[in-house]
Amino acid sequence: MIKKSVKWLLGPLLFLVFTLAPPLPYVQEAARQVAAPSPKAPQIAFGALAWIATWWVTEVVPLGLTGLIAAAMFSLLGFLSWTSALTSFTHPIIWIFIGGFVLSKAFRKWGVDKRAAGAVAKLYKGRNPALAAFFIACLPAFTLTVTGSITASASVVYPIALSYLTSIKASDKFMEATMLALGEAATSGAMLLLMSTPPNLIAKQVLESTLPGFKLTFFDWLIVGTPHALFGLAISWLVVFKFLKVEEKEVAEPIRVSSESRMSREEKLVVAVFLTALALWMLPGALALAASAYPSLETVSKTVSSYLPEAAPAVLAVIALGLIRTEKGPLLTFQEIVEGIDWNVVFMFGGGLAMGLALDSSGFSRWIALALSSSTVLDVSSLSLIGALLGFLITFPASNTAAAIVSVPLIASLAKGAGVNPVAPVLSTALACSISSALPSTTPPMAIVYGSRKVKISNMFKVGIVSDLLRLIALIAAEPHFVRVLLAFKGLQT
Repeated sequence: MIKKSVKWLLGPLLFLVFTLAPPLPYVQEAARQVAAPSPKAPQIAFGALAWIATWWVTEVVPLGLTGLIAAAMFSLLGFLSWTSALTSFTHPIIWIFIGGFVLSKAFRKWGVDKRAAGAVAKLYKGRNPALAAFFIACLPAFTLTVTGSITASASVVYPIALSYLTSIKASDKFMEATMLALGEAATSGAMLLLMSTPPNLIAKQVLESTLPGFKLTFFDWLIVGTPHALFGLAISWLVVFKFLKVEEKEVAEPIRVSSESRMSREEKLVVAVFLTALALWMLPGALALAASAYPSLETVSKTVSSYLPEAAPAVLAVIALGLIRTEKGPLLTFQEIVEGIDWNVVFMFGGGLAMGLALDSSGFSRWIALALSSSTVLDVSSLSLIGALLGFLITFPASNTAAAIVSVPLIASLAKGAGVNPVAPVLSTALACSISSALPSTTPPMAIVYGSRKVKISNMFKVGIVSDLLRLIALIAAEPHFVRVLLAFKGLQT
């Protein structure tokens, strides 16, 4: 009882401490720069962040309810309008969650998940649990980030991996480890290709507007981004199975659906909806890749991207599953659609998006930047370090896209003011925005795997922090060197 009371009180106490304490260094300057509603706004916002984060980590309150509390709190503090706060719960990325959950429901209803699990089980013939998780969950999720959406890749692999684990009667610990490894793999895949996640494209846009004549192509990204993705995939998988000791020494043979059994009409229709959604997710990225080699396709690429943002295939999939009928009825009734959605995850992530907007308007992000940049000489190495830390820290309360929108232009302007080539600092900042994985609110794949109800927040936080810090250290150490190779390849000066 006492322990639970401490969990309840810790968050509010942290909020009061930061709210009532005298202004910390650079707080008032940051508040002035963004015209915040009070001189201590960044510090008060940090206290509110500490409150919400504490309740998320301890789960003293359901995560979804804490997300609603975050939206209400920041609105009452004056950092965010109620309209902006509440519309965060209908953000397009929320619909990718919904689409993934509804597809998973259809998979389970018609047995597609069991058939798919039997197929992916053939990827690995051995019995080592960690390697089985890698080939069944991690590698598919990582590879599917070529769709241009880490959220979509996690949504697609999640029901298949969960069905595989059920079919082999996996222990709770092995299920938790595999789900965590899946989320980590999809998060690592954000760095795989230029179009894998929005922060990469934000870096491209900022660099090309800051440096006239400079172009960051898809092939350039293979030098400066892809190596970090591969390292992230390997290190996060190793960390998961190092920290979570699974009970199995070897995995059992999965319960297979006979390859000779014919797919029912309903199965075929569900697979058709799934493959159509997957194709639509991949189409904008494929056209963008083609346009980088054939500029004549750029207009087509932009048109398709505008009509097919990553949320659109998810919404179309939900509509199709509700409308398509057979003699057995609709593929999913509306009641089944509603029941298939994990609203706890939806509300939690919506609250995280609202909190990110509020922290930016309060001057919190500017405060971090001022504190990090005020105590060092600004050169390529120090700006890359500052940018990486800034991007990384902001993604804990905000989405990776919001963090990149705030931090990447800021680092570019600091580099320009200091007369420093901005390529390494900007890329370090953007890449760092795609690392955080310690909480469900930090990145969509972690929210999706949390929706399996197989993952403990404490283990996600422990594994995520270790994995994130190792990846951040590698990024800070290696990215300036990768950029030097890129600039030499392009015949440009560092």
